Amino acid sequence: MRKKILVGTAILAAVVLAGVRVAASGGDDAPPAASYPAPKVAVAGVQRARLPQVYVGVGELEAVRQVLLATEVGGRITRIAFESGQRVKAGQVLVQLNDAPEQAEARRLEAQLRNAELQLARVVRLLDEDAATREQLDNARAARDMAQGELQRVQALIAQKTVRAPFDGVLGLRRVHAGQYLNAADPIATLVDAASLRANFSLDEQAVPRLRTGQPVDVRVDAYPGKRFRATINAIDPMISRSRTVRVQASLANAEGALKAGMYASVRVERQDGPASVLAVPETAVTYTAYGDTVFVVQDAPGKGLVAKRVAVKVGTRHEGLVEIEEGLRENDRVVTSGQLKLNDGMPVELSAGDTLRDSASATRVSGI
Repeated sequence: MRKKILVGTAILAAVVLAGVRVAASGGDDAPPAASYPAPKVAVAGVQRARLPQVYVGVGELEAVRQVLLATEVGGRITRIAFESGQRVKAGQVLVQLNDAPEQAEARRLEAQLRNAELQLARVVRLLDEDAATREQLDNARAARDMAQGELQRVQALIAQKTVRAPFDGVLGLRRVHAGQYLNAADPIATLVDAASLRANFSLDEQAVPRLRTGQPVDVRVDAYPGKRFRATINAIDPMISRSRTVRVQASLANAEGALKAGMYASVRVERQDGPASVLAVPETAVTYTAYGDTVFVVQDAPGKGLVAKRVAVKVGTRHEGLVEIEEGLRENDRVVTSGQLKLNDGMPVELSAGDTLRDSASATRVSGI
């Protein structure tokens, strides 16, 4: 057993010695580690700009008066008195359902009511002559009132089978046809009065202290890029939603009919404290993630040259390609505006020959620096 141990130890020592010799002999001939050139990036300076203080939200436009027309009762359509897209007046007949049974019942009740009124008048005359009792008078009056009530009930049923326009407006596409049987609440067409619109949108709950009715609102829609529509806040929801936002409603005129109910709207609410001088960088410099917003700052590192350092920032107002930096940067810091995807924290970089700095300065001058 001792002999086997000695043999194993000798073999292990020989292997280790061979490895040391190979390493020693091959160290000088090993190829140098591959070196990659520093990535080129475009940068822009952190500068002060006067940005308007606004709250940004998204929402939807709705007409002050809009409704989906439907029937209150079921029945067969006997007449359609409108066309798709037609402008109608309040009270105008749109759809007539079959009301022949109710019309016949109404005529019978009218005759019954006339008879009850005659009976009542006869009892009143007899009572004056002491030929009738007070009880007979009460019964005659009750019979008259019941006949009148039955007639009013049938007349209400007849009115329910006539669909009328509840207000002036423009009808949408017709969804029914003559002879079709409609059930209660089946849609007929939309009716919209788009002369005045409302923009319903949500803002972060932090905006609540600076919101008030009458505050101006800037509304933009995708259908008219670059065009702004002025609105005014008319209502603020007193309750904060579970998403920590507040619902706000603004009204705007639409006399020309350019806007349509249901349009997606981008909304900017101007704060009353006016433009503020803030630190700003191009929007392309900020990387937005679920863990926070960051930028790469270009710094001089002794012995390494220029390196990119990742810095966490807190952003604020955005306006015309610029974004406010509330925390994390100082004036005249240089931030990377393009090429961030190939960067890591502390990586050497080389400035590109682009004119990002000049472009940034031009944008800043336009914004009022």
